[in-house]
Amino acid sequence: MISNERIIQIKDNIKINNNDDIIDATNKIIIPGFINNHLHFGEYYVKGYNEKLTTEEYIKYTENFNSKNIDLKEKIRVSSTIFSAYESLESGSTTLVGIRGWKAIDDFSLRLFMGYPLMNSEKLKEYLDNPFNKFEQFQNNSLQTYYMFLHSIQMVNEKILSDLANYLKNKNIKLAIHLSETLKENEYSLNKYHMTPIEILEKFKLLNENTLLVHCCYLSNKDIKIIKKKNCTICICPNSNLKLNNKLPDIKKLLDMNINICIGTDGSATNDSLNLINCLKTLALLSNIKVETIFEMITTNAAKYLKVNIGKININYKADLLLYDLNNYRIVRKEVFLNNLIYSDNIKPIYYYKWQSNY
Repeated sequence: MISNERIIQIKDNIKINNNDDIIDATNKIIIPGFINNHLHFGEYYVKGYNEKLTTEEYIKYTENFNSKNIDLKEKIRVSSTIFSAYESLESGSTTLVGIRGWKAIDDFSLRLFMGYPLMNSEKLKEYLDNPFNKFEQFQNNSLQTYYMFLHSIQMVNEKILSDLANYLKNKNIKLAIHLSETLKENEYSLNKYHMTPIEILEKFKLLNENTLLVHCCYLSNKDIKIIKKKNCTICICPNSNLKLNNKLPDIKKLLDMNINICIGTDGSATNDSLNLINCLKTLALLSNIKVETIFEMITTNAAKYLKVNIGKININYKADLLLYDLNNYRIVRKEVFLNNLIYSDNIKPIYYYKWQSNY
């Protein structure tokens, strides 16, 4: 039974009232809604590029696209965000941790974590003007939470890092950053600072349980030990990493270190899909990690980082739930449902998300 967006009873023969809404889940499987822990809302219109670009080349490509469409900047941002939200919902993601996105999808009833970007770029330069004053204009509510997003060590400077560290001190605000996504990023960091990207973040005291480290394709053993010590969470983006000619981190080593790992799609351009399950399939095929462990990366692990009672079907947890019809021909047996879900990667859910019955 669900009341005020929360699960309040889980048992047989629940007493119901005549005016209660009833969802018929006969011959269906109920699972938690998925949590996409890293998504760029504004990249839909650069989706489908032909070139096999590196990360650095892709950034230049998007900068060029935005400079040519500067008069449509806000329309592109809003419509791209809407398309990203629809595609995410279609494949079962009910919580999105994205960059910007505000005022575009407020009425979607999605659980949203929206990042304020800090990046030395023509596209996002306006956000560097009094950033913390602007950030504080945003108000968190039951569905929307705002956080700080550093693009990468390459795209910021020491002043930005120092100012951010001072601002976040003693504040319970989340921080995400692209970290060690490319070898060039690591080389840049070592040449300029004589430190790896993770060592720089440690120097500026930006590492703690609120820090989400995205990608982490090229980590040293020392880097991994720092991440573990500081209790950070890692978010990998398997499809995007591979499309941008990067490798995946050593997942088994990270799991052996008991580091919290979650998964994101990244933007729709570097993934060509916002189907989070498709990312799980890629990881499952490449890593040979059990599907149950991988599934936790988009449910319980992600919820652990976000510190929200989602990702499980438990009493007092948010009712962010998905229903799947067992009559779907792609589902062979319910006892191996996760195998079917992940390896088929095209089984669409029937939504019951919080108080709304479907989309």
